[in-house]
Amino acid sequence: MKIITQISFFDDTQNENLGDLERLKAVMENIPDEKLIRKLEEIRGKGRNEWPVGCMWNSFIASFLFDHDSIASLIRELNRNSQLRMICGFQPHFHTGKDGVAKLMLAPTASAYTNFINNLRECKTELREMFDELVRYMYQNLSDFGDILMVDGKAIQSFATKPSEKNSGHKGEHDADWCRKTYTTTTPKGEMNTKTVKWFGFRLHLIADAAYELPVDFVVTKASNSEVKETEKLLEEIKGNYPEKTEKCKYFLADRGYDSTELIEWLEEEKIAPIIDIRNCWKDGEETKQFQDTDLVYTFNGKVYYVNEEGKKIELNYKGYDKSRDALRYGFHPKYNDKRIFRIPLKTDRRIFTPVARDSLKWERLYDMRSGIERMNGRIDRDYKFEKHTVRGLEKMEIFLTVTFLVNLTLAKSKIEAGVKEGLAKLYA
Repeated sequence: MKIITQISFFDDTQNENLGDLERLKAVMENIPDEKLIRKLEEIRGKGRNEWPVGCMWNSFIASFLFDHDSIASLIRELNRNSQLRMICGFQPHFHTGKDGVAKLMLAPTASAYTNFINNLRECKTELREMFDELVRYMYQNLSDFGDILMVDGKAIQSFATKPSEKNSGHKGEHDADWCRKTYTTTTPKGEMNTKTVKWFGFRLHLIADAAYELPVDFVVTKASNSEVKETEKLLEEIKGNYPEKTEKCKYFLADRGYDSTELIEWLEEEKIAPIIDIRNCWKDGEETKQFQDTDLVYTFNGKVYYVNEEGKKIELNYKGYDKSRDALRYGFHPKYNDKRIFRIPLKTDRRIFTPVARDSLKWERLYDMRSGIERMNGRIDRDYKFEKHTVRGLEKMEIFLTVTFLVNLTLAKSKIEAGVKEGLAKLYA
C-alpha cells in the first residue's frame, strides 16, 4: 500500500517550497511499485521496522528528484525538511543507544540506507517489470511513441578511479574497466578534428523514442563493451519479448559509431529504415567508385554522379526509393533537360545505399532528431546527478539508472494523466 501523506498548509512548515514536493507526490501516485514494496517487505521479514520499506522507497525516489548526489545529502535534507519527511511517511521516534541514552530520530541513518539498497539488489526483476510497465503505458497512450527510435552509448564513470583490491568487499570497485573513445568532427571548412575521451567505469546502452525523448530499453555494461554488439542484443531481446515494438518502429537513428553492415541488414530485414551516419572505410584513397559498368560513380557517403563524355562529374538528384526493385532512383537537375532515371540497388553496398537516401532532405531531417538522445544524456548527468555520484559496482549502477528511468517515465505518465503531452521528458517542467 502506498504511503502518501497529505500536506497541511496550516502547520509550522507552511513557508517551505512545495513545488518539488508536489512533483514527488505525482511520482509516488503514479509509479507501479506495489510488487516491489511487497518484495522488500518479504526480504525484511520480521526484522526491525523503525523505518518502513515504503517510506524508505519514497525517500529514495526523492533523492533522484531533489538534486541529491549522495545518500548523505538525502539524509541531511530529510533531517531539515519536515514536509519531505511527512510525504515520505517517516514518523519521528526515540531510539535508545547502547549507552542507554534515548535520542530523537527524524530520518534514517546511513546504515539503514545501505541495508535498503542491498535489499534492492534482490529486486532487479521487480524494478525491470516496473520499467517495462511504464514503457508499455507510453506505447498505449502516445499514438506515435516508438515510430522513431534512437540509440547511443553513454560513458558513466565509476566513483572509484581504478580497480579496487580483491579484499575490499562491497565498498570496492570490481566491475568497471577502462575505455578510450575517439570522436571525429568536421569543421565548416572541411577540416577534421579528433578528440579522445578515456574513462574508468561503465557504459549505458540506451534505446529511446526520438519524438518524446523517453527510454524504451537499456542495458548497463562495463565501459569497454561494444556499442554495436550490445545494441544488436537489445534489439534481438525486444523482438523476442515485445515484437510489437519492432513492428511499430519505422526509423532507427544512430551516430557513425553504429555504422555496421550487420546492424543495417538486421534493421532492413525488420522493415526498419536505418538512419545511421557513415564512416569512410575506403582504404584505397579513391574519392569515388564506379557503379557496375556504367557512367555513374558514387562517394562513400552516398552522393551519386554522372560522368559525361568530357569526363566531367554531374551530381544527380535523388528521386525516391523504388520498393519494387529495392533501389534508389536518381536523375538530372531540370536545368540539364535530361529526363533519364538511374536506379542503384541497395545491395550494391548496404552501408552506403539505404531505403532513405543519405543525400536526401528526409535523411537529414530524421538524423537531426538524433540530437534528442544527447539531451537525454545531458539530463542524466545534470538533472539526475550522474556527473557527480558516489556509485561503485555494475549491479548498483544498474539499480540507480533503472530508478532514474522509472522516475523519468513516471513523471511523463503523471503529465499525460493531467492532459499534458509536451515536455514529457523534462524533470523541471
